[in-house]
Amino acid sequence: MSNKEIAPIIVESLPIDIQDGGTYSIAQSNPNTFTHIYFKYPCRFIPEIPRWAIKKYLGSKKGVVFDPFAGSGTTLLEGVINKHDSYGTEIDSIAKLIIKVKTTALTKDQIAYMSAIFEEIIYKVKNDDVPVILPEINNLDHWFNEENKTYLGKIKYLIEKVDDNDVKDFLNLCFVSIIKKVSNADDISPKPYVSTKVIKTPPHALGEYIQVFKRYSNAIKDFSKLEIDNQAKLVEEDALNIKLDFKVDLAITSPPYINAFDYARTLRLENLWMGDLSEKDIREKKKDYVGTESLSSADEEKDLEILTESKLLKEYYSKIYPVDKKRALVVKRFFADMKQNLEEVRRILEVGGHYVIVIGNSTIRKVEIESWRVIEDIAKNLGFDSELHFDYIIQNPYIRIPRKNRGGKINFDHVLVLRKSK
Repeated sequence: MSNKEIAPIIVESLPIDIQDGGTYSIAQSNPNTFTHIYFKYPCRFIPEIPRWAIKKYLGSKKGVVFDPFAGSGTTLLEGVINKHDSYGTEIDSIAKLIIKVKTTALTKDQIAYMSAIFEEIIYKVKNDDVPVILPEINNLDHWFNEENKTYLGKIKYLIEKVDDNDVKDFLNLCFVSIIKKVSNADDISPKPYVSTKVIKTPPHALGEYIQVFKRYSNAIKDFSKLEIDNQAKLVEEDALNIKLDFKVDLAITSPPYINAFDYARTLRLENLWMGDLSEKDIREKKKDYVGTESLSSADEEKDLEILTESKLLKEYYSKIYPVDKKRALVVKRFFADMKQNLEEVRRILEVGGHYVIVIGNSTIRKVEIESWRVIEDIAKNLGFDSELHFDYIIQNPYIRIPRKNRGGKINFDHVLVLRKSK
């Protein structure tokens, strides 16, 4: 029976005792509280999942939470809100900025300083004598009109003058949060592109910056009132090579979908405006993401060992390969990378600890791939116990357009709970 034929269990929040194999519809009016509202990060999973996992598997005891694919920091934020130290790995510079800002409480003095600096920026940015910092973006005038380009460049210059790093990071996050909206790029497509059919009239950059600052500052004020003394921290390396010298009690993550999202390209304009990466850096960085299409078919065909880990994976590979060899190898590589991640997380987990993985199915060349089942097969071979599986309906997917049978629209996310028993 497919998910569409199952009557969902409608809840306001997930119950501690989940029905194994159940399908849930989470009817929260406002799922994004506190600083969860920051930045429209691609494929972000809902806070309710880490919130549920933390309550179920840690309860009232103090524990350490870890997210190897930290993304915009949903897990890390829920961890510290619930009084646990939280750690993660992440490779994208914009994601790292989001995580830092959304999990860093500000003092009353910092909030007052932040408000004063903001007012100063709004006043000064209208002056003609303020220098303009422009990014090295190919075809900059294609992406931004002259007025918005100038205002963005002035805002960027004025933020660089701020001497409090926490406040500077906050102002920079407000800044990158408006980049795509005030550009000429289509608002619907996750990847930036300028439509020649639907001509966009971008809103004014200064007005957008003011609106975002007000929303974000209200959120950080509410978060700071919690008086959190637990830390959220990113550690070195990435999800396939975790540099951590202590054990964690609970890992929670939402890895990328197979062949579904080009994170490097999606966040290209933001990364270039921040100046952390060049166009060349971004092209190279695409190779580092799990699920990447930037691979050598010749090299990938030399190592098919991962296909022995799951009969289901071998079946998927065999169906896709005759139709599209490259896509078959992308699928193969994705699960090989996920095996490496499972090994790394198992290594840092305490005995009895859990790994909660949130992932959707993907459709590649008309073959529906149940990713959670393949991951379950691989995990069992590594010594994990498969403890629980359920799925939930995605109410407001960030990706609102089909991907021409290359990735497939994701309607459900699956939650797989693994346990390290020994």
